[in-house]
Amino acid sequence: MLFAVRITDLPGMGATRRSVRDAHIAYLSAHAAMLVLAGPVMDGEGNSTGSVRVVEAVDRAAVEKLCAEDPFAIAGCFAKVEIDPYRIVFRDGRLAE
Repeated sequence: MLFAVRITDLPGMGATRRSVRDAHIAYLSAHAAMLVLAGPVMDGEGNSTGSVRVVEAVDRAAVEKLCAEDPFAIAGCFAKVEIDPYRIVFRDGRLAE
């Protein structure tokens, strides 16, 4: 099952994110099979304000665990994590259903 994940960071977390980024990337790399896509959401100056992920998992609990054990979450970066079931309609400019 696919899930859309929208993560909003707490304000002022840039330095914290930079300090744990290597651990965050290693963590996501270890769970890459679950990630359809993942990346930061940026503000007008190019600073990360959160992230968006599309995750394939057996259930919502698996996605919650993935997010909760992320080094960014453990470091206190996340203000809000929203998880919703998701369906791909278009992929790479083509109808996918």
